[in-house]
Amino acid sequence: MVFEDVIGIYLAGSQHRSKQRDQYSLQRLQPHFGGRKVTEIRRADVRAYVASRQAQGVKQSTIGRELRFFSAALNFVRLEHDRPDIGNPAQRLGLEAAEGRVRWITQDEASALVEAAELYARRPHLPCFIRLALNTGARKSELLKLTWARVDRDRRYFLLEGADTKSGKRRTVPLNDAAMDSLAVMRGWLQRHASGNPWVFGHGVDRRITTFQNGFDAACERAGIADFRIHDMRHTCASWLVMAGVPLGVVRDLLGHSSVTVTERYAHLAPDQIQNAVQRLLPF
Repeated sequence: MVFEDVIGIYLAGSQHRSKQRDQYSLQRLQPHFGGRKVTEIRRADVRAYVASRQAQGVKQSTIGRELRFFSAALNFVRLEHDRPDIGNPAQRLGLEAAEGRVRWITQDEASALVEAAELYARRPHLPCFIRLALNTGARKSELLKLTWARVDRDRRYFLLEGADTKSGKRRTVPLNDAAMDSLAVMRGWLQRHASGNPWVFGHGVDRRITTFQNGFDAACERAGIADFRIHDMRHTCASWLVMAGVPLGVVRDLLGHSSVTVTERYAHLAPDQIQNAVQRLLPF
């Protein structure tokens, strides 16, 4: 069984929440391992791959993601297809994960970004998407796949099913006034231009927006905001919450982090809370 066989079985037989990311990893792994029997791939071969990627200036986190994809494929085929002869030389290589990216913008910058998105917009989708992302911390895929059936405007929340979240767990996302206003704008537009469309970011009879990348990048450029990605709006929401004094555990639950460890990357944004905490210690 060669590399392509293992990857093909894995992609066909398991649930993937990040197909685009998996394809990217495959494109990088293929030239190095393609056509090789997986039973003959050694740990030294994987370390050689790591070294070659590092020499290209690739981030440690990216290399780790590529190897996790390869490792998951090997484990899947070994367990699900009863192939104990297939080892896993990509497992536990001891790559240290770099600290997660925390890029956030101020509320003034956020306002400028929304205004820039509205400047040439023929429809309200992008500015509403930006407002919702900043005010809910929801992931891009969670918002783009959101249907009106899962929006409860009376109780001011929308529901994400396990199939739509990265953690695979159901999550309720509360809505503030700004988020409610954005949903109202989208609802009104759809009633006028695409009545009956089930998607929050729908258009046409039964279609939905699948990407805002080009429009988002253009809006960032017009607003003078550099090095800011769509996913950074999630970081921005988390940062705003922490700086407003919201406990990390609450932020974890709101954003659907797998553990508070993920949320701790924002802890440095709340130095006042730490200072207040030590002041509670009694003198002796």
